[in-house]
Amino acid sequence: MAIINPYREFVASISALEFEKYCVEILEAYAEAEALKDFKILHNQKVRTHDGEYQIDIVAEFVALSVDFKVIIECKRYKRPVEREKIVVLADKVRSLGAHKGILISTSGFQSGATEYAKQHGIALLQIFDKYMMHIQNSINPTIDHLLIEFIKRSPKFYAYQWGTSLSDFPDKQIYPSETMKLEIKEKILKQNNKQDNKKNST
Repeated sequence: MAIINPYREFVASISALEFEKYCVEILEAYAEAEALKDFKILHNQKVRTHDGEYQIDIVAEFVALSVDFKVIIECKRYKRPVEREKIVVLADKVRSLGAHKGILISTSGFQSGATEYAKQHGIALLQIFDKYMMHIQNSINPTIDHLLIEFIKRSPKFYAYQWGTSLSDFPDKQIYPSETMKLEIKEKILKQNNKQDNKKNST
């Protein structure tokens, strides 16, 4: 019996301008999660190779082990799960351009064939979700305390998760907001909460 995967059907309602902004922020968070150094992003690049010219949404570069690494990123603002063919095209671009990694960021889920092909060819799949939907989806206890409510309120409007980093076929690794961002939000909330407690105790 096939497992129904609800994440494939989720679509983030995000404007083109917001999506572009979030793609950059998500990639910066991805670089932080992977501890990448000298990370830089180039937008809307046209790259010529021996087999033609390619238009690339984003090219990211970083240095590791004294080697210059190149990552090709495609940003898909779709309302349906991304098909396998889109991953095949990205993998071909990675090979043709001599890049070291391919990443596809989508506003929707991915078909099972797409996630399987991505795993086989080292393509990272990231999906954007509305923050409230993800907290509800991930919550075992429907009761949410006031500190969590405040954390959600202060968090970015959209989260990004990576698909299939484990054996599961689900978005199972949160990339954005980054650990640094989450820590900063928590520290601000705790500081504010402590001030309120001190004020109550002094009256």
